[in-house]
Amino acid sequence: MVTTKGNITIKPCILVSLHTSVNGGVTYMRRTLDASTTPEGLTVPAQATERDVERWETTKIVEDKVEHERAEDARKKARSEISKLCIKSAFGLICPIAYESELSEAIDRAHKIATGFNEDPTTRYTRVSLFVMRGHVASTDEEAAKAIGDEVRRLVSQMDAGIGKLDVKAIREAADKARSLAATLSDEQSEIVGEAVKAARAAAKTIVKRVEKDGEAAAIVLADIRRGAIEKARIAFLDLDDAPASADDSEQAPVANVQRVAGLDLGVENDDGEVESMSSAPGEV
Repeated sequence: MVTTKGNITIKPCILVSLHTSVNGGVTYMRRTLDASTTPEGLTVPAQATERDVERWETTKIVEDKVEHERAEDARKKARSEISKLCIKSAFGLICPIAYESELSEAIDRAHKIATGFNEDPTTRYTRVSLFVMRGHVASTDEEAAKAIGDEVRRLVSQMDAGIGKLDVKAIREAADKARSLAATLSDEQSEIVGEAVKAARAAAKTIVKRVEKDGEAAAIVLADIRRGAIEKARIAFLDLDDAPASADDSEQAPVANVQRVAGLDLGVENDDGEVESMSSAPGEV
């Protein structure tokens, strides 16, 4: 498979929408302290009406602190069963198609954890809810490819910017996320991202050793850091809208046909019906 600039190729994957919550056992009481219009120190524009200002005091009451903590622990464990198989991205949890059977088993385990807490005879006030939806994303899904490509571009830029600022933490965080997201790309593009990640991590080590420990001048260290692999990744994932137009561009067909997410698998809905979109690579929560 030949990769061209701006052409993002993804592997089939599963988009996972996951929401967990703890309901019940907590109440809030609010008491209004005062109400006034335009308190001293605030200026109202000439054409504006008087501002209405209120202050209040909120009291949180937890019926059973120990039970509430157990509920939170159960919620986190249930969530982790699913999220640890996924890649965490800016637009949700993504599970590689190779882990589909493991994902189904993880969802079953997560439900059992929530049910185990809810059906425990000692549970009186709280309930753990778990809501899961799965959607298959095809390799020809143009919108998904653009979204993933944009996220990769952002992470590559963050790695490069982190090097420029000598920010080791920012470099490593962006590199870890990029490494995970690379699992959704074609083998060729995944390798390009992998090389960029290696270069970024090597740069972080150099900064720690030579700047933070040995006290060398930042300008000298930066001049010695090689960013070729990072630049290659930046070019490989250059947005089509930003890429220079070529003579053949007007005659080229679209990279892929748009396909809607299919095969929705609805899990247990939580009490308030909320849905929280999330995504990640195996081993990341």
